[in-house]
Amino acid sequence: MNIRKLTLFAALALVATAGIARDDQIWLKGGVEAQPFKSMEGSSLAPVQFKLEEELKYDNSRLIDEETLFQIGYKFSPYFSGFVGDRYVRERKSGKGKMRVENRPTMDLVLSAPEFWTLKLDARTRFELRQKAGSSDYVRYRERLRLRTSWSVTDFKISPYFTEEFFFSDKNGQKKSDAFDRTRTQFGISFKPIPSIKDLSASTYFMVQHDISHHPDKADPTNVFGFEISYKF
Repeated sequence: MNIRKLTLFAALALVATAGIARDDQIWLKGGVEAQPFKSMEGSSLAPVQFKLEEELKYDNSRLIDEETLFQIGYKFSPYFSGFVGDRYVRERKSGKGKMRVENRPTMDLVLSAPEFWTLKLDARTRFELRQKAGSSDYVRYRERLRLRTSWSVTDFKISPYFTEEFFFSDKNGQKKSDAFDRTRTQFGISFKPIPSIKDLSASTYFMVQHDISHHPDKADPTNVFGFEISYKF
């Protein structure tokens, strides 16, 4: 491995972890994706996809959230795909108390625009049925815009990306004007941790999450440092 490439990779890792304060959160995610019938060219099963994700969230070095998501999807075209699945969640509020269990059925619709220059834009619309233990069920709608680029540097394929996500919750007894309750702004770097394994990818990011309480000027920010790794079959 070229020493210059190793130095650059180490510098990126240092930037990703520098400045993590005690009150900041750390999110870790691992996942696998499979398209088992891809070799059956022309078959209606060829576009079928499976996803499995496991995510851990820490606050003050204490596990506050553990989520397992399983999805089945279908790629209708290079620019449109849909997924249905279920997320099993265990979480505790503010890092205190017992873990609360939630079952969260999901549906995703993903639209991708043709690549322009080196830029790739996609929009994911997600519907979630929140089923928290001890609370009334409600539907949450999430809209995420992601901008990536096919441009990259070194054998690690280091490349920047940006996402912006908006949350709307339809809770019982809540005013419609209060449905918009969260935003997430994320800046990240994707890369190949082991260049010789082309289907293994990872990313590290910094995200600011704003939880909105009735009025945008009362948004409560949370800083998040995250790391994700995934493998495609």
